[in-house]
Amino acid sequence: MKDAWVIFLVGLAAGLLDLIPLVMVGAPAFNMVAIVVFWLVAVFFMAKTKLFANPLLNGLAVAVLIMLPVVLIVYTVNPKDFLPMLSMAVILGPLSGAALHRGLRK
Repeated sequence: MKDAWVIFLVGLAAGLLDLIPLVMVGAPAFNMVAIVVFWLVAVFFMAKTKLFANPLLNGLAVAVLIMLPVVLIVYTVNPKDFLPMLSMAVILGPLSGAALHRGLRK
């Protein structure tokens, strides 16, 4: 049960950090909910998938792989959002991976 709370809290923290730029530009509320849900799901996959032994690389890889289809779809509608979305995955992915590793360590 502790693991589930750690995963949830790390995902929520990443989602809330990713909301900062969205709030600053006045994004729609649905987009804000979607990004928090994205990070909850991404962190769950980070916790359950080990692509790399290094938690920073694992977090980076999982976050970018999950974000890539979303970014490509958004690019067709609004190309200027491509780089900010991908950069948040590159920044928050490793941080989430490291936080998970620290929180799930037994």
